[in-house]
Amino acid sequence: MIDVAEKREFLVWLINNVSFQRREVIWILNYLINHEAILRNVHIVEGALNTKRGIVFRDITQREDPMVLTVEGQQFTNSDQIFHEIRLHWQQPLYLECVFPNSWQNAQYLSVLEDNPENSWNDTVSEEIVLEVENYLKHQEKEAQADLLKKQIDLALEDGDKESFLILSDELNRLKLTLHE
Repeated sequence: MIDVAEKREFLVWLINNVSFQRREVIWILNYLINHEAILRNVHIVEGALNTKRGIVFRDITQREDPMVLTVEGQQFTNSDQIFHEIRLHWQQPLYLECVFPNSWQNAQYLSVLEDNPENSWNDTVSEEIVLEVENYLKHQEKEAQADLLKKQIDLALEDGDKESFLILSDELNRLKLTLHE
């Protein structure tokens, strides 16, 4: 669970660094920032419109509506309706999505981003990508093993331990063969 202070810090950053088409977006963001009880139930996700109660704020570079709230499949773009829905149902989870350029390169955004319970990110990852990541991690593990063996070989040489040197060198050579597969 993301801390309220972190969410607040991100939303303040968002207001100060992202331009929106409608000033009402900033009003609603400020309302969330100033009401800790509501902010406690806010979850910053992707795919917020796929949730039971989600809101999307889009910056000026986006062509779609700058602000959309969905409640049980019904969408609202009127800022007054959106504000009153948030204010009246503050105890319910609100899934908030922020669409702005280079969001995936923004450390503050990534630090508060949560997995969407209705649209989990790993449900959309292809098996090919999963396999690619697994292979990469296995390769990294072997590289780390090789580095450790090299350090142990250096220690064996420094200590004049010929037997350990031969065993470790043999192990390193076998590992190197699997690294290039």
